[in-house]
Amino acid sequence: MATRRAVLKATAWAAAAPLLAACSKKGDTVPEGELLELGAKAAVEHIRKGELKAERYVARLLKQFEAHKDLNAIVAMNEARVLEAASAVDGARARGDALGLAAGLPFAVKDQIAAAGYPATGGNGALKGYIPKENAPVVESVVKAGGIVFAKTNLPDMVAGNSLAMAAASANPTFGTPRNPYDPRRSTGGSSGGNGAAIGARMVPVAIGEDTGGSVRFPAAWCGLAGLRPSTYTIDNMIRGSNRKRYSDAGIVVPPAGPRDTFGPMARTVADVAFLDQIITGEATPTVAIGETRIAIPRPDYWEQDFIDPGVAKVILAAIAKLKGAGAQLVEIDFDAVRGIADDRLTAALATDSSRDLEGWLRTNLPGVTIADVYKDRPIPPVGLSEGMPIDERVAILTGAAARYAEAFVTNGVAAILSPTIPIPAPLLNPTGENPDQTITIKGKSQNQLAIVIRNIFWGPRLGAPGLNIPAGLSDGLPVGLELAGLPGDDAKILGIGIAVENVLGRIAPPPLMNKG
Repeated sequence: MATRRAVLKATAWAAAAPLLAACSKKGDTVPEGELLELGAKAAVEHIRKGELKAERYVARLLKQFEAHKDLNAIVAMNEARVLEAASAVDGARARGDALGLAAGLPFAVKDQIAAAGYPATGGNGALKGYIPKENAPVVESVVKAGGIVFAKTNLPDMVAGNSLAMAAASANPTFGTPRNPYDPRRSTGGSSGGNGAAIGARMVPVAIGEDTGGSVRFPAAWCGLAGLRPSTYTIDNMIRGSNRKRYSDAGIVVPPAGPRDTFGPMARTVADVAFLDQIITGEATPTVAIGETRIAIPRPDYWEQDFIDPGVAKVILAAIAKLKGAGAQLVEIDFDAVRGIADDRLTAALATDSSRDLEGWLRTNLPGVTIADVYKDRPIPPVGLSEGMPIDERVAILTGAAARYAEAFVTNGVAAILSPTIPIPAPLLNPTGENPDQTITIKGKSQNQLAIVIRNIFWGPRLGAPGLNIPAGLSDGLPVGLELAGLPGDDAKILGIGIAVENVLGRIAPPPLMNKG
């Protein structure tokens, strides 16, 4: 399996190994067996108090990466740089310098996102030579707070890929396919699949992904993680001609970002996703009492439909029962009617000129690479596609959809809408290559796998709404995620509700690989 790693090992790894034993003799009090399960916020707090050396922590994570390279989660790493940055944090603390909110926090970055000094290929082999000199603003906000870029993670070809099925599995013909930490034979989901594998396998506590139609929430669901798609205000931006988003979208390869593209934080807990969100935005997450929270849930007939795996239904219904038992106010709604607000008419109204000035970008950033190099034997799409729909009709559809979505919240008096993130658990990877026609059997019926996978994750981005995946439990050893969707701008509220839900449901079991040596 082809991989790419910019790794400086000769002296770095030799220096890292003794740290795992030696640092514990220099004041570290966090037991070795607890390091991999540390959450982001807990790790930073231990480092701040001097209870854990940042260098010891990243050395342990590097060892975990080495032990599970077969998951193909990471495509670029500079171990010497990571250890040096961690050592600098330890030095700053020893001197009594003020430490940032994320001091010593290792985080991964999807290889579609600019991190200074690391390749940013967007999953396309022709772009291996593109090494940004600056961080994407979202990455920079974490680095400025003391965070350490740990690695760049695997993903499908986001530049010239021509198969949604491959993107949904993070399958990449150049860099290979990441593997699910709960079962390496299975998909991580996509397209931030490398993040899912790396966090799930405890190589890193948090990561920054990218979500256009589900690419953060989807792998989070299948890899047992929390993941936030922040608000993109898509409808409002289309009407106003603006580009308001909770997170800056600068630094996506290849620019420009589209109206639904957004970065999103991923972690093993909602609390850590909220921690990363606060570092990025400066907005604190409110404390929410589960007994004072009204959440919409699908009506009973929803769970009987053919596209929902019985195991997934069982896990989500058990989670709903726990929430009800904890005092949450649950309101039954026609979830498919809400999901249907983002119908084909809305999709057409959101259509924009899909062309990108790829030639111009290549001339500026990689003058030796051509369009033909990027697409190889795949057809090059036409430039300057027509938007088609008259502006008055477009605005009417957009405003109508936004109003109906808001009405679903107001009429039912709810703060969030709960649903299964993905109606099926992670399927086996296709040994002959992922394709849009492959099927999966649910309740004895053969059904189109891709159609079911995207069913619950595509509608929210079209409305510009925030969506949060929360690990709900395991079905036959595989993670099941539930999603909380909110109104555009309610990100902090959704995170607060998510933490309250997480506190009721508890943590899911780690993947089996954590029990092996």
